[in-house]
Amino acid sequence: MKSRKKNIGTSAKPLSCPGFKAAGISCGIKSGSKKDLALIVSDVPARMAGVFTTSKVKAAPVVLDQKLIKREWSRGVIVNSGKANACTGKEGLKSAEVMVSEAAKALGFKNGQILNASTGSIGGHFPIDKITGRIPALV
Repeated sequence: MKSRKKNIGTSAKPLSCPGFKAAGISCGIKSGSKKDLALIVSDVPARMAGVFTTSKVKAAPVVLDQKLIKREWSRGVIVNSGKANACTGKEGLKSAEVMVSEAAKALGFKNGQILNASTGSIGGHFPIDKITGRIPALV
């Protein structure tokens, strides 16, 4: 069977969606100057929904977002790649809380209006200092 998957390549430009803004930068998690931190923001409060794992082992952003999603609306999401905030314990949950709090503050929003996502290698120290130091550059 022939694959229908289309490779968009590395030069693809992000799609624009009216009412949303997005930015991506390097914060130093990945080697070189590869982009590893992104922020997507809605111009107005946006309805949200989520589907989460049923596993007892949940990454810190999943635990945090399950609480935040009860509000039914948000203004955006901050995402990092290269190092997952998973299997990081209480320190990881604190890092997820700091990440969304700093993003909300930089945007002039109240805490709790930004969600969090994280992907990459699992375990070990989560580099929250690299992330928080670069959040203002996303805004």
